[in-house]
Amino acid sequence: MEPGQISGLFDQAEARIAEFKKETYAASFRDYLESNMALWDRIGEATAASMLLQEREQVVEQIADTLVQVAQDRVGAVKGRGKRETMQYNLNLYMVSYVLPALLAWQRRCGRREEEIKQLLDAICSRWQAAFGARIQASDHESIQAGFKQKLCFVTTAVCRGLQKSQDCKEITLMKQFRDVYFSKSEEGKKLIQEYYDIAPTIVKRIARETEPETKYLYLWNTYIKKCVDLIELGQNDQCSQLYKAMMTELRQEYMVTDMRERKRQVSA
Repeated sequence: MEPGQISGLFDQAEARIAEFKKETYAASFRDYLESNMALWDRIGEATAASMLLQEREQVVEQIADTLVQVAQDRVGAVKGRGKRETMQYNLNLYMVSYVLPALLAWQRRCGRREEEIKQLLDAICSRWQAAFGARIQASDHESIQAGFKQKLCFVTTAVCRGLQKSQDCKEITLMKQFRDVYFSKSEEGKKLIQEYYDIAPTIVKRIARETEPETKYLYLWNTYIKKCVDLIELGQNDQCSQLYKAMMTELRQEYMVTDMRERKRQVSA
């Protein structure tokens, strides 16, 4: 498959990312899937199970290499480190929210066996990580859409407001996208999200009642949130996940567990 056949996908990246919102994603994804059906068909034909195994492996590798090379050319053409990093993050998001889910949706619509497309998805993700240092994974669009039903990032939003950052600042946006695209894909992640929303509002209220809440906000920002955002921009999602869980463990111990123990002690006294 030639680069010209794939480059059109990345022409759509900026517009599709702008539509990656709760209100617009479902319709945007349907339109994306349908408008690129000819390309999905070509890819499917090229990786059909009826081909000899060795030949199919070569085709899969060629498609994955071509797709990643086109993305690298796009990023490399951008001047300025900051702009390149922003484009790279946007392309990471575009891949996991549109390209990979579309290939899965095409496979299911055609009734093809999942292993027929899995080889290609694995090859794309592997080469993407090698090229950009960003670990991406394939997920279906239904799972991503379900992630939009979750509530706000209470702690991140409270910290950013406390530091006088806007509601649509980069940090809040990236943390929401991290939650919706990456964290909510696993069963463990879904469980942690639910636990988070059970305790986060209480934690935020208790921080706000402190004598100097801005001191706590600055601590959380420097120790956890800013580092998480940096890791997301580097595509190091696993490290961000571990750091964010460490923050919530610390906050739970400080504002929930200790408080519960104190109340039990008072009752027993």
